[in-house]
Amino acid sequence: MSPEITKIRLIWAPFVLMAIGSWTPVLGMWLNGVEWAGAAGRAVSFWYTVPVLVTILLVQGPWLKQAILKPLGIQFSVNRWWGIAWLLPVVILAVGMLVTWAAGFEPVLTVEQLIENKRSAVPPEQVARFEEYLAESPPPNPLMLIAMGMPAGLTFNLIPAFCEEIAFRGYYFREMPGGFWSRSTKIGLLWWLWLAPSVAIGNLYGAPGLTSVLLALPWCVVASWVLVYVRVRSDSVIAVAVARGTMLALTAAAYDLTFGAPTWLAPFYGLGGLVGFVVVWAAFWVDDRSRSVGRLTTS
Repeated sequence: MSPEITKIRLIWAPFVLMAIGSWTPVLGMWLNGVEWAGAAGRAVSFWYTVPVLVTILLVQGPWLKQAILKPLGIQFSVNRWWGIAWLLPVVILAVGMLVTWAAGFEPVLTVEQLIENKRSAVPPEQVARFEEYLAESPPPNPLMLIAMGMPAGLTFNLIPAFCEEIAFRGYYFREMPGGFWSRSTKIGLLWWLWLAPSVAIGNLYGAPGLTSVLLALPWCVVASWVLVYVRVRSDSVIAVAVARGTMLALTAAAYDLTFGAPTWLAPFYGLGGLVGFVVVWAAFWVDDRSRSVGRLTTS
């Protein structure tokens, strides 16, 4: 017999199931002293989103006995907001680079800088092999790393992003009560709570500890404002997944372009990324205020 369906259970029952699935390998890493920066961390970062997808499908089907696609915002009607979603990470990265530059960390804009940075991270015994590889495959202009990474936001990186977004901007977008500000903020807080254990052992910031968890809090809230806005205007959770997937795809490019900047400052998740999201949100707010009907940010 299914438990009685109440609003509290609709919100917290799925979250508990998601947390059990996502947090268990993180707990195992923490207990065994395994660092996030390594093969184990890469594997767990992909797995982290899988229980989210499984949970939402179980809740939507066996428990609520509802359709899967439309109620969760899985719609394929492409509009201009899909393109905006795809380009969002580029804008956030550009703003983040300006922030790190203003803080005294020069952006990496030449091939020579890129090579020197890569060489500095190579162990001494592997320098000769690195030089051979460099002669065979010279790197492109650093800014080309953005163009090279963006297609992955529509393909490989779209998968974990979709698994994540089907819950937070799909299921919880529907179930979370309140207007735009209340709903998007509460979704952001729930998102942060789900991410917190992985952040505590090194996810996103590379630095384990409570400080990283606290840094992630305002980032999740402001990012949620932006992503929920995209969710409404695009009328599809897939467009939101495109934005998140492209952000994941450009993470390595962001690191190379802001090499030397501390993770708490650099995009996408540091202060630079947060400022980037604020700039994007300001543009969305102007867009919302310019509409005669269908405004989200004012009653």
